[in-house]
Amino acid sequence: MSNSSSPGSAARPVAALRGSLRPSPRVIKISLGSFVDYSSGTGAMRMSTVLQQRRLYEEPSPHGLSFYPRIINAIRAGRAEGRDDEALATVVEQAGRVQRPHYEAIAEGWLGCLRGWRPTVVPTGSARWRCGQLDLGVTPHLGLREANGVAFATFLYVKERPLSRDGATVALRLLERHMPELLPNGVPLVIDVRRGRLHRLNRRVNRAKLDAWIRGEVAAYVTHWEAA
Repeated sequence: MSNSSSPGSAARPVAALRGSLRPSPRVIKISLGSFVDYSSGTGAMRMSTVLQQRRLYEEPSPHGLSFYPRIINAIRAGRAEGRDDEALATVVEQAGRVQRPHYEAIAEGWLGCLRGWRPTVVPTGSARWRCGQLDLGVTPHLGLREANGVAFATFLYVKERPLSRDGATVALRLLERHMPELLPNGVPLVIDVRRGRLHRLNRRVNRAKLDAWIRGEVAAYVTHWEAA
């Protein structure tokens, strides 16, 4: 009886070992806001958006990811304390030359949203959503409760470029998917603050088709990130 093995038998374990040593795909961690910016864009703008985002995440700058937090914090604090005008005026006055015109536009838009609408602030949680290589932080900017008891997990869009319907839909659906962690029994709400536009998710929208589209957006984002 022969103990010899076939010519390819020794090569197969080596090939399997090589395959097991391949590096795992890189996990890309971004915020919901970054993904919304991407989905809100069109054409070549989307590639440019990812290029800028990758640079900011890998090499943070003072006027990059930290450009808007102060005005968003002022919105939250002002509404919680019922001192919206004062809170916004203070942060606008303290803003630098580059930030000030943006903060002024955001403050004007937010105060416009509050005309005839005075929700109270409620606490919210946070969540993470993993889809392929993308690890997305899903965190509303604040929770708002109306007098009738309806509570909203609210995402504030404060960028200069108008928010597209696609961008708003991405945020609304991802907030909705994680509502048990964010604000139990809450409703997702997206506000394009500068323009004073409130976006809500259509109850009749096909969630399965919407989720499939979002997964396609994720795949496109990862492709652009790896090419950036």
